[in-house]
Amino acid sequence: MPATAERLGAALADLSVTIDGVACRSAMVAVPSYGGPRPTSVVTLGGAGHDGHGEHVGWSEREHEQFRSALQRTDVRGTWRVDALAHTLHERGLPPYDRATVEMAAIDLALQQHRTTLASLAGVTARPVSVVVSFGRVADPVAEAARHRGHRLKIDVDPAWTDDVWAALAATDRVVIYDWKGDGDAAAYARALRWAPAALHEDPGPPYPAGVASRRSLDACITTPSSLDGQHLAACNVKPSRMGSLLAAVRTAARCADRDIPVYVGGMFEIDVGRRQLHDLAGVLCPEAPNDLAPIPLAESTATP
Repeated sequence: MPATAERLGAALADLSVTIDGVACRSAMVAVPSYGGPRPTSVVTLGGAGHDGHGEHVGWSEREHEQFRSALQRTDVRGTWRVDALAHTLHERGLPPYDRATVEMAAIDLALQQHRTTLASLAGVTARPVSVVVSFGRVADPVAEAARHRGHRLKIDVDPAWTDDVWAALAATDRVVIYDWKGDGDAAAYARALRWAPAALHEDPGPPYPAGVASRRSLDACITTPSSLDGQHLAACNVKPSRMGSLLAAVRTAARCADRDIPVYVGGMFEIDVGRRQLHDLAGVLCPEAPNDLAPIPLAESTATP
């Protein structure tokens, strides 16, 4: 992957895009696994007879209102290099989710204007993407795991789990990532090492023992490529929206590749075009990884985006 991510990053940075118009649509979508209506906004950038789209992942209606206001104040019309546009969005003080939305739409538009794809720019053939089914802390994680038979799993850890819970989850032989969300204590880590020494342990809260450190993955603190500095990792969860930039995410993957750190692509509850775009990215960078990109069913339909 070193050449793949590095080549893709360089090609994307130098890609030109012409933007003639900007539009945004917002909605509240019923998503059962979200715990209620999910606010969503999709920005459309038009130019040279094509439209590019980007999805905003803000969690609250207020974030989407602020994004729409910022979009009205931010004139991105003109011809840009993608790298220059990304730098300008950052210089103008847009928050990460806003920057990522506009940059993703610009890249989507640029790919169409140049009649190319992420895979073509990277010099590879995109492959089908492997995904994990993820779920948060639930009262009975063993029962929830059983609902998703046949799928690899990424599960949010409750440090209060007993040995029986850990043993039952280990017996499924399907949990590949335990997400600690910065939590944990000595007793919880001891149980984790006893029952899941080979799994990835994402965002464990310090202090953690050497066994957990050797299988540690990071997510929440990876906001720029330099976030990797001084880190010793078994894997890295790459999220363009958290970083505020697809270009930054690709550069982070390139830096990981230089250090032989596997990456996987994570979602942030995208329910529209954003999930397809993340699949495209994972299909180029890490198709066989435990990508946290499983389809999210919507309440009003059995279809998934």
